[in-house]
Amino acid sequence: MMRLRTECVKYGTDKPQRVRSQCGPPNFDIPKSILENFLENGCEVSYISKLLTVSQSTIYRRMAAFGLSKRNFSQISDNELDVELGKILKDFPLCGENLLKQMLIIKRIRVPRWRLRESVHRMDSRGVRERQTGRLHRRVYNVMGPNHLWHIDTNHKLVRWRFVIVGGIDGFSRLIMFLKCTDNNISETLLQCFLSGVDKFGIPNRVRCIP
Repeated sequence: MMRLRTECVKYGTDKPQRVRSQCGPPNFDIPKSILENFLENGCEVSYISKLLTVSQSTIYRRMAAFGLSKRNFSQISDNELDVELGKILKDFPLCGENLLKQMLIIKRIRVPRWRLRESVHRMDSRGVRERQTGRLHRRVYNVMGPNHLWHIDTNHKLVRWRFVIVGGIDGFSRLIMFLKCTDNNISETLLQCFLSGVDKFGIPNRVRCIP
């Protein structure tokens, strides 16, 4: 990690120099060791490109030229993985999969997500059950029937160009009751949009909108 930080100071402030190639435009001079250190420490290609101030396609081309891959997993058996994971869980028993994955990367151990999950179930099955009992569950959305509840909303992302999108959807069937693009957001315009849906599909029992 200290080597990576040193290289970041060296290469992360200025754009890599260009070197002449036998054909085509000059290429960026990005050493193989730099990319290896980034990938071994779990850095994403988007982060590497920003740090080196080059495009992501340049990073991918260099990786292909050097025979590198961001999915080079460690050659480690299930027993060895369980031992390393057990050491982490002993100190941090409440860690989730994402944090465990990062701690393994610090130890230069990269494994697929499914192997990590299986190892967690083997080493901490009780903790998995306890965390599952405290998981938040989505509320069940239930509408009695068509025209029982309409959801109405407006979109103002294009308001600087005087475009306001007004729409309504039936909560039961997810059918669009009305959808119009207007040049204002006054109540009379919204009422006309709502009435156009009423004329076509009938009067809803209830209406829900964001105030």
